[in-house]
Amino acid sequence: MSLCSNRLILFDFYGVISSEIAPKWFNNHIKDSTYAAILKNKYFEPADLGIFTFKETIHNMAIDLGFNEEEILTEMKSYAKLNIPLLDKIKELKKRNTIGLLSNAAIGIFDILFPSLDFNLYFDKCFISCDYKIKKPDLKFYNLAVEGFNQNFDEIYFIDDNISNIKVLENTKIKGILYKNNEELFKIINKF
Repeated sequence: MSLCSNRLILFDFYGVISSEIAPKWFNNHIKDSTYAAILKNKYFEPADLGIFTFKETIHNMAIDLGFNEEEILTEMKSYAKLNIPLLDKIKELKKRNTIGLLSNAAIGIFDILFPSLDFNLYFDKCFISCDYKIKKPDLKFYNLAVEGFNQNFDEIYFIDDNISNIKVLENTKIKGILYKNNEELFKIINKF
């Protein structure tokens, strides 16, 4: 990593900027972890693609799985914890880098779970899967985000907690950084 004033850093949201929410809910309510992952994908993949809103997804889960809609929502809200030290670091990075958000998310989820979060304080641009009908790990989504800045970057980084979203970048100009915790990430991005 060189001294670079023309650098793009893209961040994932869930599992990096925020705690995980949907996987946690399914793992708490479905004993078989493989089945929990299957159900999470069944409901949230269409939501991430903008087919259903977050509210519609919760409604569908309640009907299909026999849960109370308000209880699902309340529980999910209780999981919605922001990574404040990382957000502070992003504000600092934004002074000398271009910062973007590249996340899979449903329509309306941020307004419901993070109503007071001002994305403009942290990100120059946000690319949310439901707005583009495409999601990670599809390389087209990453490229769409990079091209969305309308400039050439000397260095491009993408930070995500999901290894499959990082591995897909191996033969591209985007360098993937697997997020494990703030301490490890800060050792890398403090050089930016």
